[in-house]
Amino acid sequence: MELTLQFLAVTLLLEITPGPAMLFVLYQSAYGYRYVLAGILGLLTANFVWISLVATGLGLLITQSPTAYELLRYLGAAYLAYMGYKICRYGIGKQQPVTGSKPKKYWKIYLQGVLTSLSNPKALLFFLALFPNFTREQFFVEDILYFGALKLVCLFIVMTIYGLIGSKVFDYVNVSKVANVIGRSLGLGIVGAAIAIARG
Repeated sequence: MELTLQFLAVTLLLEITPGPAMLFVLYQSAYGYRYVLAGILGLLTANFVWISLVATGLGLLITQSPTAYELLRYLGAAYLAYMGYKICRYGIGKQQPVTGSKPKKYWKIYLQGVLTSLSNPKALLFFLALFPNFTREQFFVEDILYFGALKLVCLFIVMTIYGLIGSKVFDYVNVSKVANVIGRSLGLGIVGAAIAIARG
């Protein structure tokens, strides 16, 4: 129980720290909670991939291969930079569904969530450094899955809270110039995260 509480404390601190995932969720909150939920499911899927790589040992192999890790890093940074650029360029109001137009598809938001989280291979390094502190050698895989599940629950709760807060903020400012300023600020934040990832 003590290890579980320690892990939850570390994980919650990680989740509330601003990063690409938080910025992505806040941006989607401008379009309503259903889009937020689709994005969060994408983030959860990507985190499950990272956790699975750690549990199977493939994560260690990736980080020990400079070519593979650098490729992941630069591809991830490029994707985040592209997404941030689109947000900065179009803002929020221009992407709001209008009468007669098709709304954004949930599966596209889900995929964006997956790619947003997978775009940061530093998460893999973090998991590789974090999990061994809470696992038993003879039950390594079982413990990874247990603490990994807790991590996913924490991610869902924190991102849901961010999404609800963001939805309230955007409901208040509507799709005015203020909303677009907020949206473009989030886009700049994502571009900044991309630059940080590219620099290593």
